[in-house]
Amino acid sequence: MIDHYRAARAELEAEGMPFHMSTIEVRGVPMRVFDSAPPTMRALWELTALHGDKTYIVYEDERYSFAEVHAQVRKLVAHLVAQGVQPGDRVALAMRNYPEWVVGYWACISLGVACVGMNAWWTPHEMEYALDDSQPKVLIVDDERLERASHILEAVRVRLPHPLHVVTVRTDRELPPNAARWADVMAADDPGTLPEVAIDPDDDATIFYTSGTTG
Repeated sequence: MIDHYRAARAELEAEGMPFHMSTIEVRGVPMRVFDSAPPTMRALWELTALHGDKTYIVYEDERYSFAEVHAQVRKLVAHLVAQGVQPGDRVALAMRNYPEWVVGYWACISLGVACVGMNAWWTPHEMEYALDDSQPKVLIVDDERLERASHILEAVRVRLPHPLHVVTVRTDRELPPNAARWADVMAADDPGTLPEVAIDPDDDATIFYTSGTTG
């Protein structure tokens, strides 16, 4: 049995085959990589546009197709660029598992910025620590997290080396300073394309804070 497995693996990994691998140096460390893998996560996301009107996200009674989410990603990217966000910056997401989280994530990936995934259970103090530490240029936040952030947002903004823009999701609360509503961002015209940006395969894509139990 093991011989059949080895033979099948050797065939799949042969030169010219889909799973052929080469050794390259990544930040001084030799690593094995697939030759035919998409060069970046943005390239992987762009491949999903081929699914068009097929359903991508289901949330309660809401349905979003791949095409709809791609349009939302382009609109959010345009908004981030308008706020001065550039490749290498950070954007924080603080919300429950809403469809907007997925859109925010792929917008970050598409622009070459690191997505800071903030735990939805965090206290205001924990949110404050992560914002101070990661120094995002934009915070995308839902109603519950906005209420918690209201206790620390002003203090965080004083300490950050740049303005912090806020995008609020699924909330009717009064907007804090330098903020926009998600609905207004999505009401903008679809730019139709993503901006051309230089993204290295090993650029930071996400920042997650753990309790240490994940090793």
